[in-house]
Amino acid sequence: MVEYRTRDGEPRRVHREYVDVVARFSRGGQVEPVAVQWRDGRSFFVDEILGREPFGGTERGKSSERYRVRFGGHETDLYLERTAAVPALGAPEALRWWVYAYDCAQSKEG
Repeated sequence: MVEYRTRDGEPRRVHREYVDVVARFSRGGQVEPVAVQWRDGRSFFVDEILGREPFGGTERGKSSERYRVRFGGHETDLYLERTAAVPALGAPEALRWWVYAYDCAQSKEG
């Protein structure tokens, strides 16, 4: 499935970019992202959590929680994806963080 997001008024292809995240677990059981590290090694502390949408329904064995965060002078959505366990395959439940990243390829138009 190809996804598009608007950037600078123009629709651009995006993909899920899985990232490393340092997170804090509160006494109340909340998870809060503290820092994000890109694949190329750059790291950013999360300056502020602007909003949070809890896990929604499960689709294809996955559900996501969305955090609206500000870091490195930019606002973005950071997702925590939960994949359900598959006992028949011996696969445990998994948690992974990701962001939408714009594809480098330019559109065919123009």
